[in-house]
Amino acid sequence: MPSLKQLKKVMQKQKISPEIMAQMDLDANQSSSNPYPLIAAIDKMDELLTKEQRLSIMEQLGCCKTDKVTAPFKEFGRKYADKTIDDKIKLFDELNTPHRPPCHLNPDGTLSVYWDGQCVCSVIQKLPPPVCVSSTYCGCCGGHVRHTLQHALGVKLRLKDIVSTAISSHGKNHCEFVFEVIDLS
Repeated sequence: MPSLKQLKKVMQKQKISPEIMAQMDLDANQSSSNPYPLIAAIDKMDELLTKEQRLSIMEQLGCCKTDKVTAPFKEFGRKYADKTIDDKIKLFDELNTPHRPPCHLNPDGTLSVYWDGQCVCSVIQKLPPPVCVSSTYCGCCGGHVRHTLQHALGVKLRLKDIVSTAISSHGKNHCEFVFEVIDLS
C-alpha cells in the first residue's frame, strides 16, 4: 500500500498543481491498519485528475519492489535476453515466484496482465466487507507488475489501462492491466 507521503511526492514530481493537491488530504494520519485516508485521496484523484495522470501516478507507487521480489525477474531477463517478448512470456512458467502474473501480447502490441481470484492487496483484504475501492487504487498493483515485468521482458512499460479489478467489482472480475510497450532495451 502506498503512503500519502509517497503519493504527495509523486504528484509533486509530476507537476500536479498545488490547487488540485490542496483539495486532497495528503497530510492525513495514515497507517497500514487504516487505509481510508489513502482511499479518500484516491477518490479525489478520480474527480480531479485525468485517467492518464492517475495511472502515471499510481504506477510509480507500485508495492513489493524489493530486491528479493525482483531478483527472479532480473535473472530470468538476463537468461533470456536474446529472446523476443512473446518467447519470454511463453517461458514464464520457469519463474519460481508467487509474483508472476499470467500475461500475453495483444495484436496491437500492448501487454495484458492478469491476477486471478480475489484482490491480492493485503491491506484491502483486511478491510471488513463489503469493500468497494476505485480501480485507480489498483494502479499500485499495476506498478508492481510493471516493475517486475520490465526486468523479465527487457522493455520499458507504461500502464495504459486498468480494465477490471476484483475489488472494484466485488470479486466478480479478475484484475486486468494493459501496458504499452514503450521501449525495447
